[in-house]
Amino acid sequence: MRRLVTTTLLLFAFSAQAQLTEGDRQWARRAEGSQAGRAKAEPVDAAIAGYRKALTQSADLEAHWKLLRALRFKGAYVASSPNEKKLIYTQAKDAGDRALAVVRKLVAARKIDPDKAKEKQVADVIRTIPGAAEIYLWDAVNWGEWALAYGKMAAARQGAADRIRREATIARLADPKLEGGTPARVLGRLHDQTPRVPFITGWASGREAVQFLKESQKIDPANKITMVFLAEAMVSYDSKSSAQAIQLLRTAISVPNEPEFFVEQSAAQAEAREVLKKWGV
Repeated sequence: MRRLVTTTLLLFAFSAQAQLTEGDRQWARRAEGSQAGRAKAEPVDAAIAGYRKALTQSADLEAHWKLLRALRFKGAYVASSPNEKKLIYTQAKDAGDRALAVVRKLVAARKIDPDKAKEKQVADVIRTIPGAAEIYLWDAVNWGEWALAYGKMAAARQGAADRIRREATIARLADPKLEGGTPARVLGRLHDQTPRVPFITGWASGREAVQFLKESQKIDPANKITMVFLAEAMVSYDSKSSAQAIQLLRTAISVPNEPEFFVEQSAAQAEAREVLKKWGV
């Protein structure tokens, strides 16, 4: 009986790894057929299917965070209507809750309360758990996208901003270089875009927005999403920095896109053009 159980577990693990590998293969195809930052649904849908199948075989954290990343990609670069974005990001929120439930158990097993402990305490624990920091990060990203889809004020009243802030802070403390400095970029964008509501989001700061985004850019100077976010934050915080901000946007537009992030960078270029147009440049 013990041998049968062991064999069955090995088969499940092998199947889960095979599905994870297939998800990764499809994820690598996400730029196929894309145009101007808009991607085709088939590759990312196939990646999502692979990660979901992997999770039916195993609660592996890698499959969890890669599913969150793929859902965010679909919402940001495939969805073509507000209602479609809302549907996808609601799915992403649900997937994030399931992923975090797994991480919380692992953190709690180390005698740390994942919900009440200070961010640094949680970060110190998840740093030792492969995939945990990524889950905190991508859940924060998806909550941010959900907030944009449903409206900043409504999201702020539901506590979305505080959740994003805590999760991105934990991810940043665990690994500031994660995904090319994405934790700091999330925090910077959060500070820049969050409405200042007394007693709810009074912590939002234009100065901190610029600081976090500069930190992210220092980690990955070629990231065009960071360039666009930083340019907007700089002008919002200090209009005297407009010349530098304009140069950032022009750099994002002129530098060739990296093949690995072709869709993401193409979308950032399109956004840079829109910002310049809005500024009358």
